[in-house]
Amino acid sequence: MCSNYNEIANIPLFIWEPVSRKQGERNENLVQTIDLPATLLSYFQLEIPSDMQGVPLQDTIRYNRPVREYGLFGLFGAEVNCTDGRYVYMRAPVDKEKRAYNYTLMPMYMSSRFLPKELKAAEIAPPFSFTKDCFTLKVEAPPFLEKPFLEYERQTTRLYDLQSDPEQRQPVENAAQEERMKKKMVELMKQSDAPSEQFERLGL
Repeated sequence: MCSNYNEIANIPLFIWEPVSRKQGERNENLVQTIDLPATLLSYFQLEIPSDMQGVPLQDTIRYNRPVREYGLFGLFGAEVNCTDGRYVYMRAPVDKEKRAYNYTLMPMYMSSRFLPKELKAAEIAPPFSFTKDCFTLKVEAPPFLEKPFLEYERQTTRLYDLQSDPEQRQPVENAAQEERMKKKMVELMKQSDAPSEQFERLGL
């Protein structure tokens, strides 16, 4: 099953900060790639746009200060995941008939254009908080983006404890932790201005 497990999502980050000049140290704070642009802007004393969710990492590097408690990540059409660095909550779609949508101004896949039959049903969607007041095209995602590549029917909601199971081989049953992670997932999705149908697909 193709899911965004921690061995894919938790990529090593090697960073050199010229002021502190620290080297040969490990930092276990939870950061995301969205923090890198904010870090560069801050370093060069440039304004960080209000719709940028990333956080500068200078204090994390220099003083080991955390910048976030949770991170949100996932794969298009598959699970949406939330982590606090120890637990990873992988929320699978509960309504598998509810389609996912592309929101774009560039109707392209990795190696091909959208087909005319896909664009015939496209709608103009209102701006998101991060699209600079621009409208987008809302286009239903074709089935090949979700299956068989993602083995859509086999997706299940799972909770992993990375402390006791770093390879995510055995999901844990912990209702309190799952509820905590689910609430935080909803909060982060709202902060990211996720479309309403995504909440419906995930049963949130």
